[in-house]
Amino acid sequence: MFFKGVIIVAAIALGVISVAVMSSYDFEDSAYSPNGLTENNSEKIIDFTRQFIITGPTFSYDGIPDSLEIKIVSADDSDSKFLLEGKFKTIHAGYGNRENLNLPEDITLHTITVSVVDEKIISAVIDNQWDELNQITCNTAQC
Repeated sequence: MFFKGVIIVAAIALGVISVAVMSSYDFEDSAYSPNGLTENNSEKIIDFTRQFIITGPTFSYDGIPDSLEIKIVSADDSDSKFLLEGKFKTIHAGYGNRENLNLPEDITLHTITVSVVDEKIISAVIDNQWDELNQITCNTAQC
């Protein structure tokens, strides 16, 4: 009898959880496109990447906000893999936080390549020279 009661309680709990999950899912924002990447997904991945770039040491030090442009270069939404490219300008040359350096003003255009897998930034390289994740200079073998 005890075992039967446990099964009934578990079934009720599972039902409650299922209803909660289904009611929180936004069906209007889940439109499917033939290539697997929805417009909503592309906006989310671009916003996610934008947030990473603007809070990163290079851009946050002296990036020019209106200069940032991001596009998806390739996407495999079924595997949650995205390659994005961003372009932005900084007021000074160089990378990372250059706060203690006395740099002359030199508006510099940068290109950042960002790899996202499962909603995690796994690589972010600026101008094929600077690893923004690890804050180190790249050599050809690393980046």
